[in-house]
Amino acid sequence: MKGYRVTFIKPKVAELRSFELRKPKDNEVMVKVKYTLISAGTEKAYLSGANNTAQKFPTVPGYSSVGTVVEVGSAVTKFRPGDRVFVEYAGHASYNWKKESGVVKIPDDVSFIDAVFTRVASFPLLAIRRSRLEIGESCVVVGLGMLGLFGVQIARACGATPLIAIGNREIRQEKAALFGAEYVFSPSEPNLVEKIYEITERTNSVKGANVVLETSGSMAGLQLALRYSSKHARILINGCNRVSDEPIDLYKYVHIKGLNIIGCHDKTRLAYNSVLGNFTAKRDYITLLNLMRDGRIDPGDILSEIISPTQTSEIYNQLLTDRQFPLGVVFDWDQV
Repeated sequence: MKGYRVTFIKPKVAELRSFELRKPKDNEVMVKVKYTLISAGTEKAYLSGANNTAQKFPTVPGYSSVGTVVEVGSAVTKFRPGDRVFVEYAGHASYNWKKESGVVKIPDDVSFIDAVFTRVASFPLLAIRRSRLEIGESCVVVGLGMLGLFGVQIARACGATPLIAIGNREIRQEKAALFGAEYVFSPSEPNLVEKIYEITERTNSVKGANVVLETSGSMAGLQLALRYSSKHARILINGCNRVSDEPIDLYKYVHIKGLNIIGCHDKTRLAYNSVLGNFTAKRDYITLLNLMRDGRIDPGDILSEIISPTQTSEIYNQLLTDRQFPLGVVFDWDQV
């Protein structure tokens, strides 16, 4: 019996390829996949062979999938056939196999289409945990892709006020407001630094943002954040900046202001035993699924398109060339 998976066979070339199914190993769960989510920024970088990527081909992309357990290995104790599950780092594929430690049950009241966003939502959650955001602190979310829009929701749930969002596209600005941003700006807004100073000082008597969640992955976004942040602010580097093409005046914007610039890549997580400010990925997945269940996190308005994996070549060509690539694109593996 065959399955199918997306494969980057060489730079800028993606294809849907078949593979032979196998039995799960003793400690593995075998999952029939329903949906996988395209992570546009990461997958574009890897497909194009960008700086600070593995640059190894062929490779199977994709780190967020959901589906139903169809078989388990003899040593598996926590899952059984029929369980609905979220699986990390298993690739865009119609079937996948994962050690049970990398699998999380989806609550009954959470749909597959919402749960497929769990992995990408875990990145801004990681960053906001690292910031130790306090109720009543100001927060600016920079970049309104999937990371930023989930970041707005998570910061709101944590009590950030004022909550400010900065992003380019009007439709994403509207979504940020829908998710709870009290002020939404374009990065090209005239006198943006002064406006953020005025808003934060008027609202909580502190001039500048206490916390900045930088998800855009651009040096321009970081440079601007250094200017409108408050003294002793925390700036969370959450988007992957793969090209550092501008210098930073460390003395003026970091040293004198006492800023904390915190790298928040997923690889900085603890593998075991969550501690304050650094939960394991699995515990964050469980947290997000519970927040989706009670409505405090809503992926619905982040979904843009559900497509067939047979459109693999077309969708990745669009990803490489279209700066207006849709926000949340999901493969439906029942369509292959």
